[in-house]
Amino acid sequence: MNLVTGGLGLVGIEITKMLLEKGEDVTTFSRSGGEEKAEQLNSFKGKWHHVSGSLASNEDIVETIKKVKPKTIYHIGAMLSIPSENNPRNSFETNVVGTFNLLDAARLYGVKQVIFASTTGTYGQDLDDGGTIDDKTIQRPITIYGTTKVTGELLGRYFKRKYDLDFRAIRLPAVIGPGATTKNVSIYNTWAIEYAILGKPYDIFVSADKKCPVIYFKDAARTFIELAAAPLENIKTVCYNMVGIKPVPSAGQLRDKILEHIPSAQIGFAPEQLAQDFQSMNDHTTWDDSSAEKEWGWKLKYDLDAIIPDFMEQMRALKQI
Repeated sequence: MNLVTGGLGLVGIEITKMLLEKGEDVTTFSRSGGEEKAEQLNSFKGKWHHVSGSLASNEDIVETIKKVKPKTIYHIGAMLSIPSENNPRNSFETNVVGTFNLLDAARLYGVKQVIFASTTGTYGQDLDDGGTIDDKTIQRPITIYGTTKVTGELLGRYFKRKYDLDFRAIRLPAVIGPGATTKNVSIYNTWAIEYAILGKPYDIFVSADKKCPVIYFKDAARTFIELAAAPLENIKTVCYNMVGIKPVPSAGQLRDKILEHIPSAQIGFAPEQLAQDFQSMNDHTTWDDSSAEKEWGWKLKYDLDAIIPDFMEQMRALKQI
């Protein structure tokens, strides 16, 4: 049995589908809502169950883990960057206290493995001089979201050391995929493609030169499943950078690639300060995810040329076009 928090979100539901297609049982956990996305899982009734609850509620987490008795928890649920900036206290309760409660309940009820969704947003400050961001680069985030996520990583490492919990984490870059509704500092990568497909004009909220590591949601989901399946003796780094598409594309390159596939797209630029500041870490740096490649064989499948047509197919499947 697997438990997927945030299981009706963009990456969570794809993880759930991939596990179900392998014949595994899955329980998803999230706040109320997302029912239209859950329709994708109706064909798996009997193998898939859903629990409505809040990560900020210790009672919800404990009761769910006690009832489900999962072997592996994919902890994908969280408050994202801009909602977190707007309400830091709720972000702390959900992302930090919620993660502690989940790890502690996992310990108490015999969960073998927790796979955690972190973020490349755990980096930020003191990167102005350039260089390479790898798994050993000091993490000094500029957002409360990044702060909560690096705290989650440290909590996981603590539970791994003290209680022998098999904790592993992926630092996701910006995730591209259809149907995302919550604004964050890198969501423009998704919305630029989605608006172009829908024939709507869109202004990217960073300047054309800003670079942002990005990964397609199908690749993102696959990272967690492949990391979970890797032999424990191979897991040396524990918390892994995930770069996604290489070289990292700029917002201008994203626009140009969209125009290659959708020549009628109307895409401009209207920079916003928080997003500009956040993406500035990429101005003089490169990203390294070689630990994931070496330790558990990670390989990317979708580049921008593959993403855009598949994105269209996904929107058709979801009846969004």
